[in-house]
This record gives sequence, C-alpha cells and structure tokens, in this order.
Amino acid sequence: MLSYTYWGFGLHIASQIEFPEFVPVKFAEADVEIHIASVPRVLGEKKISPAGFSYIQNDTELLLEINDVATYYAKNGDTIVIEPRAGLTEMRELRIFVLATIFAAILTQRKRLPMHASAILHNSELILICGDSGAGKSTTLAGLIKKGHPVFSDDVVVMGQDGLATASYPMIKLWEDAQDKLNHDLFDDRSFTIKPGMNKYGIFFHDKFDIGSYPVKKMLILKKADVANIESKQITASAAFKELGKQVYRPMLIHNNELKALRFSVISALANNATVYQITRPATCNVNDLVNYVENMIYNEA
Repeated sequence: MLSYTYWGFGLHIASQIEFPEFVPVKFAEADVEIHIASVPRVLGEKKISPAGFSYIQNDTELLLEINDVATYYAKNGDTIVIEPRAGLTEMRELRIFVLATIFAAILTQRKRLPMHASAILHNSELILICGDSGAGKSTTLAGLIKKGHPVFSDDVVVMGQDGLATASYPMIKLWEDAQDKLNHDLFDDRSFTIKPGMNKYGIFFHDKFDIGSYPVKKMLILKKADVANIESKQITASAAFKELGKQVYRPMLIHNNELKALRFSVISALANNATVYQITRPATCNVNDLVNYVENMIYNEA
C-alpha cells in the first residue's frame, strides 16, 4: 500500500515507505510510485562504477545494485522498486540512493536534467552555486541563508527543457566542521545523520520550501586552488558550456543520443542565457569571507 504522498524533484510521489526528506502533499494522481518488492530482470550490459556499485541501464530502465543495502529499479520515469538486502534495518541508508541516483534516473527518463548545484532565490530568479566536490557549495548556501537570503535547493536542481529550474527537496547537507564554522543555531542540529558513521548532517527547511520553477540568472562555479585570495572572473559562453557540462548530476545516466541532445540543449541555454562566473578560493578559506564575496557577486547586476 502506498501510504505516503509527497512532493520532490518537481514531482508528485506516492511511496510505500516514509521519506522525511520530501514535502508531504495530497494529490489526485502520482507522477512516481515507490514500491518495496522484488526487482525485475533488466536487459543490458552490467557495468561497475568507480565507486564500486553495479548497474544495468537501457532506454527505459535502470537497475542499480548497492552491496549490503538494496537493489533498485527505475522504469519509464514513473516507477521505483526497492528490494532491500535481508536484515537491513537502517532506512536512511536505504533512502539515500533513491534520493540520489534513482531519482536522477527517473528525471532523465522524463527528459529533465538534474544539475549538481545549490541555489538561492533572488528577485524571482535563481542564483546557482556549483563547483567541485568539497569546494563549499552547501556551506556557502548556509552562510547566505544565515544572512537572510531565501533558500531554494541544496545539492541538486532540476532543469526542464523550458529553461526553468525546480528544487529537489528541503534539506541542506552539512559536514560537522562546517556547522562549527557557521556558528549559528539554524545549523546546529546533528540529529539527522546523512549516512551511518558519517559526520554529515541534514538540516531541514520544509517551512521555507518553494515548489515553484524559476529562470536561472547567474551561475557561480566555485573552485579551490593555490591562490592567496578569493578571486573571480566572468567566463564566456563557450567556456561556460564546458564548465556547466561538468555539473550534470550522475553523468553516467546520459547514455543515449536522445539524452545527449537533452544535455546539449539545456547546457547551451544556461551558458547563453545566464551570467556565469568562476570563483576561485584558497584551499583554506574563511567561511564568512567566502560568503561575503559570493553575496557581492549576487548583488552585482552584470
């Protein structure tokens, strides 16, 4: 029985299991259903990722196997089946792969492109904060929230073919040391561990979550480098196209010509219609200095 109904990633979701990460809503018809059951066989070549998990995909299906957790199945952009490993009791560990790779598969099956980015809403337009892992996207987002900027999404935004972006779900993920550096009661909660044994915690913002879709005005790409001070430069559309291509979430899922064409059109539109800046920061960087620098970039109307 699909007892839970939610909004997430721009979709109405009916689920057999609870997802505290999503927004509870009521609706007449689900876009996506999540079931606990045995997964079907999928035709295709089995691949092993560098991270150690294995998967099979074709134009309509993805089968993902995570050792000691579960096997996951996504089909036609509307069906998710989870087959947990025997004895699994940690539901957060079960859900984390649904919120990441499985929903990325559902989105690409629906011809939407998930981007690895955090975002704030500014004058009904979005400022996306992208960058390499560890560059400080979530910490910068939290610092901007601390200064009063409206949060939109952390980690993933969903790009439609219409050029509008939608949020994923209302949770910011912060490492414990980032929480300490932010030093604010908004980000002190350590009760929701992202993954067992990891010093990274989820901070919810359900009461401030915006389910609307908005155009992207600016994209700020954070990079760490051997520099003395924070510096920035606006990059050309061609350079932006190359950099933004690196921000596609779960790029392994872009496996056929139709999805490659989708990626090309969405990234081209972003590169040509949004202003894109590269912000380079020292490897060791004061959080407040970085947040203040990014805030000035937001107010700069160029």
